[in-house]
Amino acid sequence: MRFAVLGLYNSGSTALAGMLHRLGANMGPPFWENSDDNSAVNYYEPYDLSWHLRRWWNEPQIAERVSSSYRIEFLKRWVNLQECAGQAPVGAKHPLLSLCGPDLAEAWGQETLFFWIWRPLRESVAGLQRRGWFLGHEESIQQRLWDTLTDFAQPHSRVIRFEWERVRSNPLWAAQELARLTRLQPSHAQLQAAAEFVRVPSRSQCEDCGSLPDGTI
Repeated sequence: MRFAVLGLYNSGSTALAGMLHRLGANMGPPFWENSDDNSAVNYYEPYDLSWHLRRWWNEPQIAERVSSSYRIEFLKRWVNLQECAGQAPVGAKHPLLSLCGPDLAEAWGQETLFFWIWRPLRESVAGLQRRGWFLGHEESIQQRLWDTLTDFAQPHSRVIRFEWERVRSNPLWAAQELARLTRLQPSHAQLQAAAEFVRVPSRSQCEDCGSLPDGTI
């Protein structure tokens, strides 16, 4: 079983990846920026893959620097190496993977699952502005990811959309659904840990307030 977590920056992809990690999936550690489950700067992005993605796409301008065939060969080697580590489903998360849908399908096979953590474009743009990431590029980078991911998802039956608001309001449902789709058989403790990784906002919290820690958004 192979899968990729796709989505814009500040859309909830770290939450989905952290949940999958707690359910027992192999998310390709060591992670960027570190692998401490208690750290606010653990984004559950494979460090080696993240390094390459940022050079393939020249973040934040998102200018393509290498060919699709180059990306496909690297992705083939990467997933094969991860599968040597054991029998757990293998997945990866990074916003720039949203530009690599066809590459992933070719490299990892047509049975690959794609989990799109979906959040309205305006909210994801506002999230970048709130964090101060990619100053001056917030709208252009998010729009590029949104358009590319939308085009990929429309004809692709194995793109499964998880709406961020539903994940945030009902994380236990999201954990159970992720386990079912990846054929994981987590213990009760693992399911609970996955659900608890997503902080459920109180009624007083607005959609775009900065009160949730970085590691859960």
